[in-house]
Amino acid sequence: MVRALAIFFACTTLGLAVLVAWLVAPQFRRVSQEVRADEDITFPMKLFVGERAFVAAKGTLTADWIAYKNNTFSISCDSTECIVASIDQIGPKQVGEIDGPMIYPLKSWSEEDKVVAEGQTLCSRITITLDRKSETVLWVETPINQTAIECKNADSQVRKATLEASLFWRRRRERTSNW
Repeated sequence: MVRALAIFFACTTLGLAVLVAWLVAPQFRRVSQEVRADEDITFPMKLFVGERAFVAAKGTLTADWIAYKNNTFSISCDSTECIVASIDQIGPKQVGEIDGPMIYPLKSWSEEDKVVAEGQTLCSRITITLDRKSETVLWVETPINQTAIECKNADSQVRKATLEASLFWRRRRERTSNW
């Protein structure tokens, strides 16, 4: 039941985010000085909730290596697993399909400190660390199976990303702080 609720929460939150972005984006474009093509979809602000029974975080996965810079991730964890769903802006006024929900088994759970989940694809291990104290999320992709034929051309670098406010909200904050 908890798993079903977590999946429902992740999918409905992303669907609602896309709907709200579509409905209110023109309103925010009128308010902002300039809207860049990579931020014409306004995803929600960053959110982190750390309760005893669950941890949830939403925001934009941010790093130089991320293909689609305007995205939104929803991560919901209980004491056994984390469920992740995401969506990317793939072009002007265009979003891709919802990715997930993907399930990452928990490696460690602390009601006061960090929650760590880990999963893997054929050529990489994904480690997600949610830090309750700093309310941050670290996403690390580490190469594995590098000698397997299927992974011979796979990326061999360790990749790190963090969950931050969306592009629109970060740039809006920058514009208003420069006034």
